[in-house]
Amino acid sequence: MSPLLTTHQVKELLKVDRITIYRMLNDGRLKGVKIGKQWRFHRSEIDQLLGKPDSASADNTAEEVLTEFPSGCVEKVEDLLAGILGIGVTTVNLRGEPLNAIVNSNSFCQLILSSETGRQACQAAWRGPEPSQADKPSFQVCPAGLCFFRSPVAVSGRNVAWVISGQFRISPSNRTQEAALISSLSENHKIPRRSLEEALHNVHSLTREQQLQVEAWTPRLAKTIQSILQERNSLTTRLKQISDLSTVRPVPATREAN
Repeated sequence: MSPLLTTHQVKELLKVDRITIYRMLNDGRLKGVKIGKQWRFHRSEIDQLLGKPDSASADNTAEEVLTEFPSGCVEKVEDLLAGILGIGVTTVNLRGEPLNAIVNSNSFCQLILSSETGRQACQAAWRGPEPSQADKPSFQVCPAGLCFFRSPVAVSGRNVAWVISGQFRISPSNRTQEAALISSLSENHKIPRRSLEEALHNVHSLTREQQLQVEAWTPRLAKTIQSILQERNSLTTRLKQISDLSTVRPVPATREAN
């Protein structure tokens, strides 16, 4: 399935101006579909013009599915879970990179994520190893010492993203362990120790009932986002079919000899 690109994106990829794009449309070198007053182009068409080979890897498929990720729509859905439980929620790609702003992020995690090394450590934890089907999803501990729960977003049978529900505790803090954690985070990520100490007091601790809600609702949230992506991809497929039909040119009639 080929995602749709804007005229500006095609300009950047082909390194040409807008007039050249329109000329290529007129002479058939480039195919597109007009939605209202805007042109949209299939990524596969542009890749062919650039001489890029097709790739069937799972990661490339995921990248295509997540092109122009509907972050605004997804954030509204994530906010429902984040607001009820007082936790942070986001959706990340297979590399652990957030596809939208983290909803309801607490001040402690904001400090960690403001550091380049801290952000890299968080992303490495979020992407994690691909679990086997036999593995039961469970709470995991992030490099900052807090917990998170993740659930896969699958499209066409392939995992393309993760929903991350995190930035909370599931057990009482230990003062000795907490002091050692703060010291390590401060040194490793060059964050003022006092700032970390003050922010850590605002981290939410989940009750057992709330933990069960996270375990139940995170997969449901992932299913909702999956439905949004599938509907969007179905629309892309229909638009491609329309585009293919629109490129069929009538055969000019020949004049009969007198």
